[in-house]
Amino acid sequence: MVFGFRFSFSLSSLSPGANPCRRRDAPHHMRSTSLPCPVLSPLLDEIRSLRSSPRRDGFARINRLLAALDDLLHLPRTRDTLRRRPAWADRLFDDFLRLADAHGSFLSDAIALKQHLSEGRTAIRRGDPVRLASAARSHRRVEKEIAGLASSIKDLARSPTLAPGIGPDSEIAGIIAEAVAATAATSTEVFLSVSGWGSWMVWAMKRPSKKGLEEAEMVAMEKLEELMERIEGLEDGSGRVFRSLVNTRVTLLNMLTPSL
Repeated sequence: MVFGFRFSFSLSSLSPGANPCRRRDAPHHMRSTSLPCPVLSPLLDEIRSLRSSPRRDGFARINRLLAALDDLLHLPRTRDTLRRRPAWADRLFDDFLRLADAHGSFLSDAIALKQHLSEGRTAIRRGDPVRLASAARSHRRVEKEIAGLASSIKDLARSPTLAPGIGPDSEIAGIIAEAVAATAATSTEVFLSVSGWGSWMVWAMKRPSKKGLEEAEMVAMEKLEELMERIEGLEDGSGRVFRSLVNTRVTLLNMLTPSL
């Protein structure tokens, strides 16, 4: 991703709840004299929110960020900016493709995780250690795949270098760059949050042979059921993000394609 764009605000300069459209006391504070506040404020709020706590309702807040970004992308000034910087616009288009690919792959992995968790519960219920061990191995393989997805987009999560601005185009470029970085950083954190879930199946394989066996099985099955519900929520959330990312790429394509 291109981080050479510089613009006239810094996300870190705002305290929580501050309104960037009303700050006029210092040139280095986040503000905009040229972008409409109803478009700018919600987007900056979502970027700040994701930066402060990326895992909490991460996918839902990414979706809100992308909805706010869509409003920015539909501004005529944004369209003109992107058309004046075709190399950067193309790279941005590729960045959203990478994010969409990562979420599309996560969806497939989430389905696999649910299957392995379900197989683990069945194996515990039937007292089948061979099947349980197989489910645990398969689950760990998928976890490694998801860790690979996180690694594949971690470079997008680096914040661009922000400095006092140079030209009006750099303001829009910087805002979009921050949105990409926040989306990638949060996606990475949520992807990695599933790491270690399969350890509950490993724990179940080491349960006591007689004393406490029934209680241990009950605890393991309840935990695996809880994890299945959590992965269903992540699957749904990532699916929404995936569709939003695809729509963002369509918006960019329409902006960059000359009208016939």
